Amino acid sequence: MSGRPTILDVAERSGVSKSTVSSVIRGAVGVSPASQRRVLAAVAELGYRPNALARQLVLQRTSTIGVVVGDLANPFYGELVKLLERHAHEIGFTTAVSNTDGHADREAARIEALLEQRVAGIAMLQFSGDRAALDGLVAEGIPVAVVSSTDPRVDSVGVDERRGVALAVEHLLQLGHERIAYATSPLVDGRTNRARYETFLRAGATDAPLDEATAVVAANDIVAIELIDSLERAGRRVPDDVSVVGFDGIALGALSRIGLTTVAQPSEQLAAHGIRMLHERIEGAVDEPPRQLLLEPKLVVRTTTARKDR
Repeated sequence: MSGRPTILDVAERSGVSKSTVSSVIRGAVGVSPASQRRVLAAVAELGYRPNALARQLVLQRTSTIGVVVGDLANPFYGELVKLLERHAHEIGFTTAVSNTDGHADREAARIEALLEQRVAGIAMLQFSGDRAALDGLVAEGIPVAVVSSTDPRVDSVGVDERRGVALAVEHLLQLGHERIAYATSPLVDGRTNRARYETFLRAGATDAPLDEATAVVAANDIVAIELIDSLERAGRRVPDDVSVVGFDGIALGALSRIGLTTVAQPSEQLAAHGIRMLHERIEGAVDEPPRQLLLEPKLVVRTTTARKDR
């Protein structure tokens, strides 16, 4: 044998058919353990590498998953993208990441560009909520999973927003705060922001003006950290004058200089479930209505919250 080994070389060396070699490489069921061992041994001996391009042409798709994210500058989403990439790699997929800065038109353009690259499926992070973009993907039968938020039109995995905000408000009320404000940013996902704000009000908070509030619930950790900086530059001490709670649980907030009290999301679980659900749709392993999975948040108390009478 000369040159790069082929699937026929592997079949000849292992004494099985070409289709059996293909089945072993794809991880398909139905191949006997003995045949599988011979094929894998032949692959190792010959240094055979499957022709991914040929397989992609047959399947009419690549082995790439598109990841659409609203704000990569937010460490929570940057970390989530890394986790998604890792879980995708574990099942033989690569990722192509597109940042939209929260703009619906940019989101639509990024999605179109990914479809032109024939991605196998799309994971949506911090989805803008534009119905046309997602409706188009659903109509075309493109496998989609929304990760870190929820949408009834497609498979989704997110944190229980209502429970998370309720934990934050309950914590502040127990500390004696009555005038509690809500702080947000245009880069916070619209659907997520509405869910968190509505729960903020239902949980007993008053949404006081920032200059009158003794405590603040921020829509995410970045908003919380920026708010702390603004408050301290204005001469208001955190937590002596104002307590602040964030949402997400980014590593930056855990630094001792910041010590942010926050509602932490289970990022590892979000990524694992998101890739699993998307992969099942890509492979046609499920044939059921869109699945919605909510994970439990966790309140992490640090030094940016204190009793009102402190």
